[in-house]
Amino acid sequence: MVALALVSGFGPCTQDDAFISLRYAQNLVDGHGLVYNPGERVEGYTNLAWTLLLAVPLALELDPVGSSALLGVVHLLAALGAAAVVGRLVAGNTLWALVPPLFIVLDPFASLEAVEGLETAMYMAVLAAGLALFVRESSDPARSPRHHLASSLVFAGAVLIRPEAPLLPALLHLGLLGHTAVARRADAPRQLLASVVAGLPVAAVLAALTAWRLTYYGEPLPNTFYAKTGAAGFAEGSHYMWVHATDHPGVWLLLLFGVVLGLRQRTGAALAVATVGFLTYVASVGGDFKPTGRFILPVTAWMAALGALALSRRGPRLQLVVAGVVFVSTFVRLPDVQGSAMRWANIRHANLASREVVGTFLRQNLPPDTWIAIHSAGAIPFYAGLPTIDMWGLTDHHIARAPVPEHTIGLVGHQRGDPDYVFGRDPAIYLPEDKVFTLRPWPLEVEPGFPSDFTQRYDSKTIPVEGRYLNVWVRKGFFQSLSGG
Repeated sequence: MVALALVSGFGPCTQDDAFISLRYAQNLVDGHGLVYNPGERVEGYTNLAWTLLLAVPLALELDPVGSSALLGVVHLLAALGAAAVVGRLVAGNTLWALVPPLFIVLDPFASLEAVEGLETAMYMAVLAAGLALFVRESSDPARSPRHHLASSLVFAGAVLIRPEAPLLPALLHLGLLGHTAVARRADAPRQLLASVVAGLPVAAVLAALTAWRLTYYGEPLPNTFYAKTGAAGFAEGSHYMWVHATDHPGVWLLLLFGVVLGLRQRTGAALAVATVGFLTYVASVGGDFKPTGRFILPVTAWMAALGALALSRRGPRLQLVVAGVVFVSTFVRLPDVQGSAMRWANIRHANLASREVVGTFLRQNLPPDTWIAIHSAGAIPFYAGLPTIDMWGLTDHHIARAPVPEHTIGLVGHQRGDPDYVFGRDPAIYLPEDKVFTLRPWPLEVEPGFPSDFTQRYDSKTIPVEGRYLNVWVRKGFFQSLSGG
């Protein structure tokens, strides 16, 4: 009920990047294939299963914002249910069994992510379900080669949601093998065989997905991999972790206690290796620009479960002290986290409303073959329906492999660019990232790094739209070329 109350308080506030998936889904429904621009095969999303799911309400001509939010809420509730099962399995009938779902509920960003139109809640649900099955399986040494097959089938499904999903089952089994080799060496060969068999469904889905990517897109990895990795480093990722830890100290303390106290337990060793290993990966790729911790949310229940597993088996005095520290620190930070989540939601609401207006205006007033260029290539291109050059390169093959320019306005994961390439393609309209839709006319200035002849080819234009002003760069002579001037 608390999660639903938070969700209703935020309301649908679809993030701009979610509209990239929606545009792919809409083009699929319209018969153009799984593409961003018809005729250009570039995998500019990192959430295949979610993108395909979004195609269902679009095919039924339902509202994309409301539909994606509803699907997110359903998956959030599924994640809570699976986390509750995990808690019961690791902590039995103790109160610690409530900790994994509780720490999802106590993170307002988890509820916010559910209504932002992205795959986060779906990913949380599938990973929690896979973990529940794995914990049940790992309670005893492997008795047959198919001992871990159920969890591996669920984790194989996660591969279709996010490309880094294979890391988690691999790390779980690495932890399990390490514990078995130390504690019950005689069982190591049997456990090794069971772990190898468990890896087969994940490997099969990964191989099939890679073969399809090579056939359809000509690349073994999503274009977003090239666009988002390498630009940010471990320093940015470590800061991302630190900010999350200071906002959510309770769940990080549970992880810490779990690692210190739980390594001697079979399931604890597997959970510790998987969770710490996954968080290290998140740090290594630079984290994310959003304050929601969306790359950590998928393992929030895992972090809490590790602490619950270790602490439920300790003496009552230690349990009481740790519980006090964990919950007091969580509730002290909760008002600030809730306020930050609400501010982020309000920004998303405002952005969504203005970008829908701009996109709809462009659709209604420009020919359907008009090329536009834009950095935030989600909502405006989705509502405009016009061919678009994505200037951060998530959906553009060339920019995704370009170096980070000296002058960049990008955030983490949105740092690459090549203005010479973009304007070498002669888009008719360039919509700047800042000051594009304002309350008063705003003459635009040439941005650093743009071609030296930019102002010889483009003019700054201000267009009244619904009581506000659309400020864009227009290729010289373009408006005159349109019918009626």
